[in-house]
Amino acid sequence: MEFPPIYILSLKGAERFGPLAEALEARGLSYEVFWGIDGRERLPDAHEPRVDRAGAEARMGRPMSDGEFACALSHRGIYERIAASDAPSAIVLEDDADPSLRFFDLGPALVEPPCGLLLFDHKNTYVQVRDRLILPGGVQAYRVVLPPFLATGYMVSREVATHLAFRNGPVVQPSDWPDAILQFDSYACDPRVITQRGRSVDQSSLEAGRRKHRHKRRKSLRRLLYKAYWRRWMTKRLARKLA
Repeated sequence: MEFPPIYILSLKGAERFGPLAEALEARGLSYEVFWGIDGRERLPDAHEPRVDRAGAEARMGRPMSDGEFACALSHRGIYERIAASDAPSAIVLEDDADPSLRFFDLGPALVEPPCGLLLFDHKNTYVQVRDRLILPGGVQAYRVVLPPFLATGYMVSREVATHLAFRNGPVVQPSDWPDAILQFDSYACDPRVITQRGRSVDQSSLEAGRRKHRHKRRKSLRRLLYKAYWRRWMTKRLARKLA
């Protein structure tokens, strides 16, 4: 089966990719395990120059945890690998990704990327319904109008990977998703073709890190004074929410 290169993001000592690897191997698909940065206890000092803690807090209204920074940097490391490759597209799967049958139907159609970014799993996703792709297996994809949550699984073109790896500045938000994706043709699958295997809030190491340090988003009425707030408010009301 023809498929783009597949990268599985995992952490040494916390490998969860066994079921995912078995599902891929059962269909004769090869993959590369990419060992990410472990920030569950703290972000290694060597990576501090690549993050902007003050900028992240200003942008998100709360401090980002070391685990969130490490996860975002790990995805960026995969983008660097993709940018250096010859393949026009690649698929990135976190190690708890659970692919559906529809996912395997999509593969051949993604070797030449139909868009810059295609999200297989997503949450809090607002899309433009009049701009869609028709994909194999009864899957449609709609252009996203606001960056959604979740980076469990996605296809990314080499062009977009290069931008996210080298031209997006220090990390100021989690791996799910930088505003830069709105500069490209970014779409979200409907229905989702990847889900998170056995994942709950209590099992998420990133959520555990936020709880440990009591990192909660601060809401202030001052946000009502900013044009950006009202632009986002209007965008949501003109869009359709997928998930």
